[in-house]
Amino acid sequence: MMGKLYAVGVGPGDPQLLTLKAVKVLQMADVIACPAKGNTAGVAYGIAKQACPELAGKETLLLTFPMEKGDLSVAHQKAAENILSFLQSGKEVAFLTLGDPCFYSTFSYIADILKKEGIEMEIINGIPSFCGACAKLLLPVVTGDEAVQITSGEYRNFEGTLIIMKAGNRLKELKEKIALDKKSAYLVENCGMAQEKVYSGVASMPDQTGYFSILIVKD
Repeated sequence: MMGKLYAVGVGPGDPQLLTLKAVKVLQMADVIACPAKGNTAGVAYGIAKQACPELAGKETLLLTFPMEKGDLSVAHQKAAENILSFLQSGKEVAFLTLGDPCFYSTFSYIADILKKEGIEMEIINGIPSFCGACAKLLLPVVTGDEAVQITSGEYRNFEGTLIIMKAGNRLKELKEKIALDKKSAYLVENCGMAQEKVYSGVASMPDQTGYFSILIVKD
C-alpha cells in the first residue's frame, strides 16, 4: 500500500507557532523529510523538533537544495525520487517547510513531480513569515480596503503595503529606493529565532542582512 505525503509548515521560527494539526502529523509520520546542509538537518527541522521532541526517534530523509537561483530541476527530481521510495514502501512522509508550504516553498516543485505518480498528498498550513514579522512589529499587514503586494527581493512604488521577501543581500539598494519615495519601512531578520533582529526606519537598517530577512514598506 502506498504511503501518504504531508507538507508541514512549521511557521516563521518560534516553535510555539506550529499548529496542533502540524504537531499531530509529525507525531504520526514514519519519515521526516527536510532540507539540509550537508549532513545536517536544516532550520525547519530544528524548529519542528522543539515543538515535537518525538522527531528525534524518527527516520529522517535529508534533502539538499542549492541556495541559488536558476534551474534546480535536477535537485527537485532527486528529492522527489527519494521521497517516492519511502512512499512506495508504505511509509507516511512529512516534508517540513519554513512558513507555509504554499508560499515560496520548494515543496511546490516536488509536489508537481509526485502528482504524476498519483501520490496522495495533504498540505498542513503554517504561519507565513511576513505575518510573523508584522505580529512582532505590532503592525497590521493591511487595514480597511488597503492592498498588499509581495515580491522576492524587488522594490515597487506601491500604494498600500509592500512586503519584500529575501531582502537581505539587496538591502542597500532597497533602502535607497524606499528613502527616495519617502516610505516607511520595517525590517525583521530571523523572525522568531534566537538571532532575531528588528529595525524600524531605513536609517536604522544595515546595508546587508541574512537570508531570512523580511522588509515591510508602507505609505
